[in-house]
Amino acid sequence: MELRAVLAKRWVQALLVLIFWVMLATVLKGVQTQELSTQKNSWFTTILRDFASSIRGNRTESPIFVYFFNPIRVGIQSFIETIMGVIAVPAKGDLIPLLGWFGALVLIGFIVYAASTLRMALFSMAMLAICGMLGMWLLTMETLAMTIGSVVLSLVIALPLGVWAGLNDRVMKVLRPWLDLAQVLPTLVYLAPLALFFLIGIASATIATMIYAIPICIRITAHAIKSLREGPIEAARSAGSTTRQILFKVQLPMAKSTIILAVNQTMLAALSFVVIAALIGAPGLGKPVVEALTIRNVGDGVVAGLAVVFLAIMIDRSTSAAVNRDKSGYAAAEAVKVRRRIGLGVFAVVTLFAIYLSRFVLWFAVWPEQLDFGERVAAVANSLSEWITANLELLTVAGSEGFTVWFLNPLQDLLANSPWWLTLIAISLLALILAGRTIGILTFCLLILVMATGLWNDTMVTLAMTLIATGVVVLIGIVLGVWAGRSARVDRVLRPFLDAGQTMPAFVYLVPVLALFGPTRFAAIVLGVVYAAPVVIRLVADGIRKVPKETVEAAVSAGSTNLQVITKVQLPTSRRSILLGVNQGLIFVLAVVVIGGFVGAGGLGYLVIVGQSKPELAGKGLAAGIAIVLLGIILDRIAQGRPQEARPRTR
Repeated sequence: MELRAVLAKRWVQALLVLIFWVMLATVLKGVQTQELSTQKNSWFTTILRDFASSIRGNRTESPIFVYFFNPIRVGIQSFIETIMGVIAVPAKGDLIPLLGWFGALVLIGFIVYAASTLRMALFSMAMLAICGMLGMWLLTMETLAMTIGSVVLSLVIALPLGVWAGLNDRVMKVLRPWLDLAQVLPTLVYLAPLALFFLIGIASATIATMIYAIPICIRITAHAIKSLREGPIEAARSAGSTTRQILFKVQLPMAKSTIILAVNQTMLAALSFVVIAALIGAPGLGKPVVEALTIRNVGDGVVAGLAVVFLAIMIDRSTSAAVNRDKSGYAAAEAVKVRRRIGLGVFAVVTLFAIYLSRFVLWFAVWPEQLDFGERVAAVANSLSEWITANLELLTVAGSEGFTVWFLNPLQDLLANSPWWLTLIAISLLALILAGRTIGILTFCLLILVMATGLWNDTMVTLAMTLIATGVVVLIGIVLGVWAGRSARVDRVLRPFLDAGQTMPAFVYLVPVLALFGPTRFAAIVLGVVYAAPVVIRLVADGIRKVPKETVEAAVSAGSTNLQVITKVQLPTSRRSILLGVNQGLIFVLAVVVIGGFVGAGGLGYLVIVGQSKPELAGKGLAAGIAIVLLGIILDRIAQGRPQEARPRTR
């Protein structure tokens, strides 16, 4: 009876499956692994290759391209190029854009001042000026133009859908599967099919950015509408207001601050993706990052990466200031309002004068060479990289090799070098035990589809890196999250690092990681840890802070030590937040481990990148994208747990 009770425990069942799996995998190592060399195609990738070739050959003749895809591409490209022509790209026969650097700088400062405060306007101008001092002014303006254009197009679609979903639960039910899919879909997956249909360039990069940014805006906007207090709405309804009047005169004004937050998050998401979209021809700061990765020039990559960081900080802080100003209601005294109007008027005059100077005085039109310190910064970065490589070999090379030999290789052997059918059955059984029958069956079916793509072995390589990185992320997230949740001082110390980790586009991490660890699987794991850890830390800390103080005080008064309070009270009580952190950590890690294919990590990410550069392997790139989606769904559903453990989802 006792044995039956022990065997009924899920962790015991999962452990038994793992033991039998390891035993059989050891005996059958290297048998039926379905490994396929990079240059070979499976039947499925051959079909996709021929499909891609057919699309490329009929792009100018097929009606669906002539009357649908091509007009969309031309329209979006024209819209973005119009914005670029104002601040970034000179017109034909001209040396400068419509606005020279000084005019663009002061105009952006004026816009920020109008939306927030003078201090934030000066801060934003300082951030942009630093980008110019790094020698990246025009590239920064190209990225900013791409971001603005993508955000405008995203908001045109997302705000109405978000409001509609907030007002109508049925609409949200229809949208939710697509929003969930966008969450689990790694960003790199969008690129190949979009480049196939819309060509490499501005249009495909903009559409990819929109796909990434729109779900965030829809979710936050819908939440803003749903969470409004019913009192004012009922009062307006009882006063005879129509549904349209209630929406525009009550609900939208009440939800304004949260909707501005949606714009903030949409802009950050767009900026993050615009950098990655350099892989399919997007102009701007992503281009030198990609070039630096290709030739392994750390200095140039660091300079471009720093410009991205300063631009991201500027966008984040300025839009956040607009949110805070709106939340405060800005119910200032009349004298203060008069001073602000005067300030806006003076700033407007200064802006017009700056625009005039930028059009007719060369020093104010083209960024001065005297203020360009980019080469010096690149030289310092290269020197620092060489010093670290030469003097900290124990932490870089030895640490990387040790982690790979002791942790990564054994797990990869288990997943990728076992017979495919054994791995499939074992993973399906673990999903059944951990997440229930429905998820177990779904996992089995999706793994069969992965097998059908012909990329089983590469998928298992990616899964091994994802699981290892997630384990490290969860360990770091729980330790630092509990510490931050229990101590306000620790939370204040960690906050700038967490903000920087979530603000910086993941693609920027590649340069220093590649410099330290070289093109290895370990580099991809480090990339995933750095990107995903801030999310897990925040979720765990939030869960710890929400544990009722009375519960903690009761445990302390009963004589519990700090360790006992954490392990027996706070962690069990905040279990849902921790499980949500594991779920989000998995998704974030998968997205970045795939990007790690760019630094030689192999697996599906490498095939996606190779498929974009070699037409004969285009089918493999597309199939790798499909396999990534299937793997993302599997991990997401297992990490969510059983139905009774369902919980709210965040991006």
